[in-house]
Amino acid sequence: MSKRETAAYVLTYYWYHILAVCSIIALIVLFITHYTIGNQKPVFTCVLANQEMDSGRDGLIRDTFSEYAGLPARRVVIDSDYNFSYEGMELSGVNESSYEKFFFQWRNKELDALILSESFYQYCREMGGSFCDLSDMDKGDFEIYKDGDMVGAVILGEDSFAERVTGKKGEKLLLAFPDEGKHEESREMFLKYLCDVKAGKVEGVQFSDLIR
Repeated sequence: MSKRETAAYVLTYYWYHILAVCSIIALIVLFITHYTIGNQKPVFTCVLANQEMDSGRDGLIRDTFSEYAGLPARRVVIDSDYNFSYEGMELSGVNESSYEKFFFQWRNKELDALILSESFYQYCREMGGSFCDLSDMDKGDFEIYKDGDMVGAVILGEDSFAERVTGKKGEKLLLAFPDEGKHEESREMFLKYLCDVKAGKVEGVQFSDLIR
């Protein structure tokens, strides 16, 4: 038989064997991809709690921080989809399941950094949460936020979102690190990144692009 006839014969009588082999190969490739690439856990997670939900800003922080820190962008999570009510802050038309998600991630030690209002910082403390002492970290030009004898956060500015929602002026916007966070080097690098952004040392981004 010619090559064309041989190929036609094989396809006619063995097509299901070929299909089965191709399917097995595809499953193996999917399995390997999932467990080597698709299932990689984040190396840094920062949540902007009760701030304006803005995927563009979140992506800008992710991309510029990951490049600054030498981290893979696909494994850096910056997420502002956390709007919910708590004592002293009533929001309407929000997904209250974000509240459970937030504290579930906290308990699971999945949160490395938080950008949050002073009142929510205090609420987290009342709920039993603890924060990392920033006393020994380089805080650049940021004003410190004292929590008893420790430096519990740095002050990024005023919380304009809280002012728009509640009308309350002067609410501080803080950067703090949950004490249970796993990635100590990444969170220290994130603070350094924000210090350098504020000082104008990071190309392609202004502090006002990130903190509004």
